[in-house]
Amino acid sequence: MGAPPSNEHHNAFNALRIGAASAVIFSHHFHITGTRPPAWLHSDMVGGVAVMTFFTISGYLVTLSWLRDPRALAFVAKRLLRLWPGMLVAVLADVLIFGPVFTTLSLREFWTHAATLEHWRNLLLVEAYVNLPGVFPANPLAGLMNGPLWTIPMELMSYAALAAVGVLGVLRWRALACVVALGYLAFFLTMRNADLTGTMRHWFEYPAYFAVGALIALFRDVFLVHGRTVVLALMPLAAMLFFGAKLEHSAGLLLLPPLLIYLGTRKAEVFSWLHRAGDPSYGIYVLGCPIQQMVQAIFPQLPFLASLALALVLAVAAGYASWHAVEAPALRLKHLLVGARRAADAVGRVSAS
Repeated sequence: MGAPPSNEHHNAFNALRIGAASAVIFSHHFHITGTRPPAWLHSDMVGGVAVMTFFTISGYLVTLSWLRDPRALAFVAKRLLRLWPGMLVAVLADVLIFGPVFTTLSLREFWTHAATLEHWRNLLLVEAYVNLPGVFPANPLAGLMNGPLWTIPMELMSYAALAAVGVLGVLRWRALACVVALGYLAFFLTMRNADLTGTMRHWFEYPAYFAVGALIALFRDVFLVHGRTVVLALMPLAAMLFFGAKLEHSAGLLLLPPLLIYLGTRKAEVFSWLHRAGDPSYGIYVLGCPIQQMVQAIFPQLPFLASLALALVLAVAAGYASWHAVEAPALRLKHLLVGARRAADAVGRVSAS
């Protein structure tokens, strides 16, 4: 999820997002197969950290996108070009492929069922509809088609908040933008933080990671030079919060975003290859769950690791197919927005001369 990094920067963001999408599949596979994770493994935390990774990277890259081109309509168009085509692939796959094959209903009953008609509303991106009627009846999570879709409205909400502060002119002044971002983080840490409330509030927590990513973007040039020092300085403080004060969520918010951005901005030839191959992470994320459910339905007795490996291979293949067939062609429409901006700038220069 989030804006893809520029092709001129052969950084590690694609690798991090592919890893995060794969971690979501790993985390969910315990629930989908009805397998109890080892006592030492908090599998749900793995999935949570993966989503935090998406929101952090998205906050950083999308903020840079606004700073490069602070036009509201162009910003909205770019964000929709990133989210909507992949969602269309997921909804079509859910309703036209996985659903008909794995439902107990007849095709007519399935396609006209209220839950199926409701599933199309995922294309609005404002609310998630994750179940379909009669699907995967023998699986541990019977009826579930696409659980991860629930985070997409949060992503859109974060984009909208960034666009709002951009339109209000807040991002023109870095000091004011910092006050706004730090104000939200203070609100989250004191009022919605699970360390203090005992309740996970993802609708506030994941946008907090987006906000930290945006904050780092505001100081991008400084962070690119001093990121390693920042991360090393924060490590002992985060360790004291995590192990000493038992403030695990606060420690994660302090350390994880700068660590991810630091790692993401590293450059190496292998990352250049990954960029050329494309970014399957969004496709892996929105197609992984139905693929996992399919694997469990067809091979319910398969050992956990074999089932996970098969689901992951199929999800990665589907992710690359979605990228090359739908997502990348849609993103190429961004060039029209760039061309429109250049034309407007040229008109402005002529008018001023």
